[in-house]
Amino acid sequence: MKKFYSLPGLILSAIFLIVAFMFINKSVEHSHEFKVEKNKISEILNFKDRLLSFRDWVFSEEAWQEKKVKYDAVLAKSEEHYNKAVSNGHYLLFACLGFFALMLILYARKRIYFGITLGLAVIGIALLGQGITNPILEMGAFEDDMTFKVYLKPKDIPYYMEAIEKIEEASELSEYIEIIPFFGESLAEGTKSGINSIGEFMLENANEPFGTDVVFKGRTYFYYQNKGIMDVIKLLWIDNKPVAIAIGTFSVIVPLTKLIFSLFILLFPITRAKRLRKVLSYIAKWSMADVFVIGAFLAYLSFSNMSPGVQMDAKALFGLYFFGGYVIISIIMGMMLDLSIKEKVKIMEADANSEVMLGKLLDD
Repeated sequence: MKKFYSLPGLILSAIFLIVAFMFINKSVEHSHEFKVEKNKISEILNFKDRLLSFRDWVFSEEAWQEKKVKYDAVLAKSEEHYNKAVSNGHYLLFACLGFFALMLILYARKRIYFGITLGLAVIGIALLGQGITNPILEMGAFEDDMTFKVYLKPKDIPYYMEAIEKIEEASELSEYIEIIPFFGESLAEGTKSGINSIGEFMLENANEPFGTDVVFKGRTYFYYQNKGIMDVIKLLWIDNKPVAIAIGTFSVIVPLTKLIFSLFILLFPITRAKRLRKVLSYIAKWSMADVFVIGAFLAYLSFSNMSPGVQMDAKALFGLYFFGGYVIISIIMGMMLDLSIKEKVKIMEADANSEVMLGKLLDD
């Protein structure tokens, strides 16, 4: 029966992974809808559609009210899907805690390090799956209540001086109005006075700006991205395959291989486990998962603190935290794996000594 000590743990692990990937699949579905709806927001409030629209310039208030109705509806849908995706992530965490507690109970009396390491390896697979399939960062460049000052100085008008001269000529032409019977003189005097006042006003206010502020209410987007690790790999695969392969290899394939090899080391006989341990040590050197997480946080911090003349915003989404959780568990699992191997050797030696003692007793 000792040979089958790992069987209950493997059965529990299989059940846990089935449940875990059900939650992951639900999270991915809602994350996809979240990204679709969020992209609609940036399309509704895209700067090209707003700045190049005559209606938005002339009837800015009416145009904004129409866009706001669409914006509020899409924003509500995106938040609803994101909250559902996060909720499934929480269910996954509860499943991880429950599974780990069962592993501790199952192997508490004997092979405790085996139970801990097996539990961490299987949980690591679940967290890695959740981390690479869901969005990790959301970045945007925008401006709130973008205002254009539509002002012009009279002196900047083309042919400004020619216009003044024409006004003066018009003033002189008003003398011909005097020939009109009865009202000619009074009309000529009023016309000349009015034309002269226009000319004087233009001369006196040649450097004074005239115009109005055109405000595009709400948020106007210049840039928006909402990506996960797999989204980045797909995007890079189109134009930059070497980089896509590098990210996919070092952030997905190598970490997953590391977890699978850890499981093999736990389950294989000690002689094979030592060989696999050397292979695992070599693979671990090529793992870039921890570097990726640090790079993602640096990108988040640097982007949110940039000041290129518009507002910048960056948000770490829940996928990044699950990926970071995998990195932490991977580090702890490495230490537990060494202890598990030592534990296995110790138990084997104890069993061997027991058999020797039992043989001596039988001989006596």
